This record gives sequence, structure tokens and C-alpha cells, in this order.
Amino acid sequence: MIAIISNHWLRGGRVNKRKREDEKLYSVTRKQAYERDNGQCVICGYRAEQCHHIVFRSQGGLSELRNLACLCMQCHNQAHGVFAKEIRKHLLEEVEKRTDEYEENQCS
Repeated sequence: MIAIISNHWLRGGRVNKRKREDEKLYSVTRKQAYERDNGQCVICGYRAEQCHHIVFRSQGGLSELRNLACLCMQCHNQAHGVFAKEIRKHLLEEVEKRTDEYEENQCS
């Protein structure tokens, strides 16, 4: 019983701290993602309604700008569907280019 409580406490502490830190980061990078993507879906160009984590938080993805893509609801649903792997690959490439341009413009 003690081992279970101890293990739960250790794991819970690290997870909660990581989650809190990522939430702080997300509050900043979410706004940057909407600015970078002009409030439009990265896939189809319609008005974005979601800020999507390309590598899911549950898989260790963080709320870094290069891991966020603005998506409309339809594309967001597809990003979690049958073609998720293909969409993820496309998003990683597209967001990388957009973020490079965004950061270059921020430095100018």
C-alpha cells in the first residue's frame, strides 16, 4: 500500500508541474499561433476555431509554437481521425515553414 501511494505521489507531482508549466506556455503561444496563421485554418484556409497540438500532449507534445496549428472544426476533427498520421506530417512541415517566417518577421 505504501509503495502505491508513494509512486502515485511522485508521478502526480511531476505530471502536475509539467502541466502547469505547459499551460502557462500555451497561454502565450496560442496567441502567437493565431497571429502566425492569420486566424485561418492551416489546412483549408477557413476561419480557425481550434489551436491544435500536432504532437498531442498525451504523447509528450508541448505547447511550443512549432507544435501548434490553427484549424477549423472540420479539419480538427480530421486531424484526430483516420488520416491523422498524414495530416500530422503535413502540419509539421507547414507549421515549420510558417514559424520560420513568423520568427524572421518578429526579428525585423
